[in-house]
Amino acid sequence: MNTDELAKQMASGKFKAHLQKEFSPEAIRRMGELSANELRERLNQVISVPINLSGEMSHELLEFYYTASWYNIFEDRGLPRNASVFEVGAGDIVYIPKALNAYSAGQGGKYVTANLNNELTMNFREKTQGMQVDVEIIQDDGANILNYYSEESFEVIAFHHALNDIIQTIIAGIEGIDTVNNNWWTIEPQLLQAVMSYHNSGELKDAAYEPFIHIIDTCNRLLKKGGYMIFDNCTYAGYEELGYSSDFHSAYINLAREWIKEANLGLEEVKMPSYDDKWWMVLRKV
Repeated sequence: MNTDELAKQMASGKFKAHLQKEFSPEAIRRMGELSANELRERLNQVISVPINLSGEMSHELLEFYYTASWYNIFEDRGLPRNASVFEVGAGDIVYIPKALNAYSAGQGGKYVTANLNNELTMNFREKTQGMQVDVEIIQDDGANILNYYSEESFEVIAFHHALNDIIQTIIAGIEGIDTVNNNWWTIEPQLLQAVMSYHNSGELKDAAYEPFIHIIDTCNRLLKKGGYMIFDNCTYAGYEELGYSSDFHSAYINLAREWIKEANLGLEEVKMPSYDDKWWMVLRKV
């Protein structure tokens, strides 16, 4: 989302209740001391290409950026306060349940994620304890979600930084890499290098297109008519050191856009002026 607009919203007090609930008193105090211009400058230092988390308050600013950006999409699209959201492969990142928790404001929102990795699921469970929204974690592949929920059950299907994880998991399956029982961060370099190998040899689409579109089609069936499939992507610093291309990673949204358009699934893209379409994609089920 546009950081200038987000900083102005913060300065106006729009997210005061959310900040008080989700951030430490020290982080709230320090962010509250910043003017809108200072906050915009701080956000721009973090929300850059690639994202650098070495600066002061960078983790808090990253979390604020994404929770607020997703909240604003829910608001802009006029979702009901009791909306149901399914996130594919959240790992242990809780930005979207936090955004829904703030948006729902105790009015009955429901959040579901499908997580395969055992350690990340345990961390996610701990981080979401005490939320007002109903949180459910399904330890299964997101491609199997229709075994748990019927078609047209959710207003939103969310992919936060998930496109790369989906592609990595597909390639890991081909290569025999265990993504369930291993520590994800330990095997991540191996996953990234495997994806790059397929990309560099021109074999990535042949290997990943069909299982990727299967997941998107399954999620589309899970989505209510008029509902939204929302993607974001970000590129973190340090990938190049692993022999992985940040340029390739930065193109994930466009890759997904092309593959989904080619598959003709009945999804139309909604343009949102405050959101850069290189890093965000909002699709509506027609």
